[in-house]
Amino acid sequence: MSEKKRNIWLPLAIIIACLVLIGGGSYWFFFMRGYVHTNDAYIEAYSVDLSSDVTERIISLCVDEGDYVQAGQLIATMQSDILVSRRYEAQAKIVSLEKEVAFQQAHFYKVRNDYERALQGIQDAIISSQTYDHNEKNYEMATASLEMAEADLILAKRQLEVIDTKITHYYVYAPMDGYISKRWIWIGDVVQEGQTMFTMYDLRNVWVTANLSEKKLRNVRLGDSVKIHVDAYPGKTFTGEVFVIKGAAASQFSLIPQNNATGNYTKVAQRIPIKMTIKAPDDFPKDQPIYLFPGMSTEVKIKVKS
Repeated sequence: MSEKKRNIWLPLAIIIACLVLIGGGSYWFFFMRGYVHTNDAYIEAYSVDLSSDVTERIISLCVDEGDYVQAGQLIATMQSDILVSRRYEAQAKIVSLEKEVAFQQAHFYKVRNDYERALQGIQDAIISSQTYDHNEKNYEMATASLEMAEADLILAKRQLEVIDTKITHYYVYAPMDGYISKRWIWIGDVVQEGQTMFTMYDLRNVWVTANLSEKKLRNVRLGDSVKIHVDAYPGKTFTGEVFVIKGAAASQFSLIPQNNATGNYTKVAQRIPIKMTIKAPDDFPKDQPIYLFPGMSTEVKIKVKS
């Protein structure tokens, strides 16, 4: 490069560098100063893994992925024909025992009358002691037989209640209002006790969880306002505020916590989970649905006090 061209480009390069520095400094002063920023942030919501507490075959599914369900709504039905048969058997047993109780009551009343007459007869000395003893023993046996029949009837009714309770466990209901996000099984599958059948989320109550570096945590306070940018809505600024600062680093809850006693320790900046509310911008079209699903990526800027 000639000396003349060098003399032209050198001042220009200096000017460009100064403009870049001024622009960067101005951006930091007006837009970044007083903020804590991270892109390690995601939308979360309360979730429930729906499962059955019995091992049985699925005979019907009442919902599918994407469906909105209400608390108490039927989700799935398990095969319960064996229990239903046992229920019919228990009901028939109750009918039989009720008749047995009626028979024992009639027998008890007859024997009791005989005993009362024998008691009067022994007092009047018109019957023998042997006859009185026989009537007394018959009365005691009739009393025991009636009590046993009544106890058997109560037991049979309780057994029927147990069967009815077990049958209810063959029907899976939604524990809360929410959306079915994932179906893990299909009709005909035999599910094990506790096996996840559906995963549902309460999408009416979502928040943003940001994993904030411990070096940035110092000035963050509960109630700090937050600007949130959701990747699915570029150009839109959501708002919120900090409502939870967890009391431990995220590494404390990992499946394999870091072991610093191995001699291979490398210091790594830890991240603290922070929860923030999220609110749609006021200029968001009213007729357009807002999709804020768990797992969606976001970027957050927390307004902090220096």
